[in-house]
Amino acid sequence: MSFASVAISQELCFPFDDAQKILRNEKEGDLDRRELELRRQQDVLKDQRIANLEKENDLLKQEIGLKDKIGEIKDMEILATRRALADMEKVTDRSLKLAETVKPKSAWEIYGPLGVIAIIVITIASVL
Repeated sequence: MSFASVAISQELCFPFDDAQKILRNEKEGDLDRRELELRRQQDVLKDQRIANLEKENDLLKQEIGLKDKIGEIKDMEILATRRALADMEKVTDRSLKLAETVKPKSAWEIYGPLGVIAIIVITIASVL
């Protein structure tokens, strides 16, 4: 119960100016209490906003860290691909050299010397 209502309920007699001042002070006090409550609510909301912004900031830092790790992994992948390609070039060169040195022989190259040997054996056998 406000001071003004207590004063009226006890039927105190105040001069009119004093009663107006008391009423005005009581209204100003109510306004001040309401304003104080609104400011407290605003402070709570601001604290919540600050907490949310801090969480968002932490999440952004984590996201940046993950993006950096992804970049590092991509760099490692590119480096591994380059090494594999360099190794592949060496393997290709070696296989080409092996292919050049070990060419398959044609049938004439294989059967030619055998034919000559066969003719020599037949000739020797006919002479004896």
